[in-house]
Amino acid sequence: MVEKDISFQSCMAALETFKASKFLMIIFGAAGDLCQKKLLPTLYLLFKKGFIEDFTILGLDLPKMTTEEYCTNAKKWLETNAKEAFDEKIYEDFQKHLFFESADLKKGEHYTNLCKKITEITSDDESYNVLYYLAVPPTLFSPIVENLSDKNLCRRRKGSKIIVEKPFGHDKKTAHALNLKLQDAFDENQIYRIDHYLGKETVQNVFFFRFGNALFEPLWNRNYIDHVQITVAEDMGIENRAAFYENATVVRDFVQNHILQLIALIAMEPPANFDQESIRNERMKIFKSIQSFNEKKIDDLIVMGQYDSGTVNGKKVISYLDEKNVAKDSKVPTYIAAKFFIDNWRWANVPFYIRVGKRLKKRYTEIAIQFKFPPLKLLGHKCKDLDANTIVFCIYPKQKVSLTFNVKFPGMENIPYPVDMVFDYKDVFQIDSPLAYERVLIDAMKSDLSLFARQDGIEAMWDIVDPIIKALEKSKKLYKYEAGTYGPVEADDLMKKDKRKWRLF
Repeated sequence: MVEKDISFQSCMAALETFKASKFLMIIFGAAGDLCQKKLLPTLYLLFKKGFIEDFTILGLDLPKMTTEEYCTNAKKWLETNAKEAFDEKIYEDFQKHLFFESADLKKGEHYTNLCKKITEITSDDESYNVLYYLAVPPTLFSPIVENLSDKNLCRRRKGSKIIVEKPFGHDKKTAHALNLKLQDAFDENQIYRIDHYLGKETVQNVFFFRFGNALFEPLWNRNYIDHVQITVAEDMGIENRAAFYENATVVRDFVQNHILQLIALIAMEPPANFDQESIRNERMKIFKSIQSFNEKKIDDLIVMGQYDSGTVNGKKVISYLDEKNVAKDSKVPTYIAAKFFIDNWRWANVPFYIRVGKRLKKRYTEIAIQFKFPPLKLLGHKCKDLDANTIVFCIYPKQKVSLTFNVKFPGMENIPYPVDMVFDYKDVFQIDSPLAYERVLIDAMKSDLSLFARQDGIEAMWDIVDPIIKALEKSKKLYKYEAGTYGPVEADDLMKKDKRKWRLF
């Protein structure tokens, strides 16, 4: 058991006394997959932990059901998706805050009824935070925003905010059009474009690790860092999401948002102040500095793959082409390995390698910062056995940070041996880290936009991704890989040509 010091106790006290201001959250798509698996379980956990007390959740969706029926369904969803955290007695109190209305989200008359419900719940109390959560397919974003605006439920209502899930647009053109639509109805500081990856505890720790320690920040540059590897491996397939995935691909689904946000977090300059705009400004500078791709570079910098049949976690699985509703001649990639460069003084010529894929060996997510090898001649031939110093931020399955360095192996011979110095969140703090959605929802309630994407950031990320998508559509190079492996063998060549290798997971 870790002995907690006074400063740790004060931090815990500040955390435990946080209470969200009273709010009304209106969930568009309240019967959908996102709400069932992520949103409702997160809100339930926030209630269980005492972070939210005075609140109402109003769900809107197409299915015909009463509030009582919705609460019965919600209980089943929580039993499945909250699992060990579910407590029947706590749910009895939680469901008192739950309400449901059947509604066609495209039809204006249903928003007239919504106005009445908002007035009924808030009694026109302007101290209420009203959060509109769009847990719906992108095709419904525009009609929902237009109807909210028509009923004066946007910027004219004090304390109103809109939370928008990815994918935010299909390309830069559609993202820009959606931004204009949102900004016609809301002010920019009312718009919360959510990326739950930035809410993960270990991801946030990259920021504190760099800027909270004089030991590491001076080394965080091209003089000492050889390269960066970001791995997001999933063992699952597309999970009955063919309609979405055939359109999105791994590039739109993961690279355009999560991966580019992680690169920006690793590479950004220290912000002038620890406020939301200063932090988002620095992330924006990185997006603008990422080297653009073109058709000549694409084969040297990117490898795309699609999973074939195989064995994952001891179970036989089908190929992507055999998934339900997938075209039999589909060229949609489910894997990408790529090399990014950032054209600025700090990171010139330092490659950022990324690999993202489905149906890989196991589920694993990490950010690895590999330093250059020391120019050691004094160890003679033993030098070839040295491992590079590496800082690894493990995001899944454990949330931990490790530092690899070399020591002398015990004995009469001078043999270098790599060891790890490890910080594990759970071991140190004896508490479970909050879910990513817990953090971002609390930040939205607090009106803290630091972890949310800004309009210019969204469009800058599309500036990076659009040329990749266009070049790959022309290239047509798509490599098959067996499910349950590390991905296509051609991805190894991306590293071998630089005399480097992928980290195992």
